[in-house]
Amino acid sequence: MKYFRSTLLILILVVISIQYSYADVGIIVASNTNLESLKKDLEIKETNKKAGRVFYSGKLKGKGVVLVRSPMGKVNNAITSQVLLSSFTVSSVVSIAPAGAIQEDINIGDAVVAREVYQHDFGTIKPYGFVWGRVPDGTGWDEPGCNRLDVFLTSLALSTARDVCEQQSKVIEGVVVTGDQFVSSQEKNEWLSNKFGAAAVDMGAAAISQVCFANQTPVCILRIITDKARITARTDFEKAIPSLKTGIDIVRFVKGIVQGIPDK
Repeated sequence: MKYFRSTLLILILVVISIQYSYADVGIIVASNTNLESLKKDLEIKETNKKAGRVFYSGKLKGKGVVLVRSPMGKVNNAITSQVLLSSFTVSSVVSIAPAGAIQEDINIGDAVVAREVYQHDFGTIKPYGFVWGRVPDGTGWDEPGCNRLDVFLTSLALSTARDVCEQQSKVIEGVVVTGDQFVSSQEKNEWLSNKFGAAAVDMGAAAISQVCFANQTPVCILRIITDKARITARTDFEKAIPSLKTGIDIVRFVKGIVQGIPDK
């Protein structure tokens, strides 16, 4: 009996060790273009459909990856993130999606690595207008909580993005704000800049970050600029989104991130 218990304990420890040593990196993309590009380099071992999403599990540069495309919107991105973390052994999450530029010197084709994220449409409608409020995350009102992103992953994403960035484009680190609104307004653009010091606006980053924070999973966020979030934003976005051309080589970026994340 003593021998049996010792053997059982060793087997349990081995299983736990394998689970954490070979934990996968979760990759959430928003565009079919990025999905198909990454699938070409991914050695797909298994495909699972959950909650209307298709999850591709496999190897990239010898490391485990789970790749999924998420529909736009905060709820959609939250669903995708939670299913990813609940259904697969994921140690880190990388999010790649389009965004509109808020910062004046950021242009179409540039990229933003998020340092902080906020849900800009969360708050109270008062008789005199909208009053923004920080989304509660259980850490206390004054804590950074889900708004502050993982320092190591963010630094890795920034250096990797700059390494694979073409000369005509640039990569900056900044605040990304999220809402269930496509911003095509100079007035709204200026408000986001003044209120948050935002570099870019999207429809998913803060939701993904909140889910990862709740699950104690580090996340980094790369946003590709498709428009300037002003009056011509819809036209610019529709031109950019089919090919999602950018100065960042997304496949090389993901490979760099995956290789740079240490096994747990």
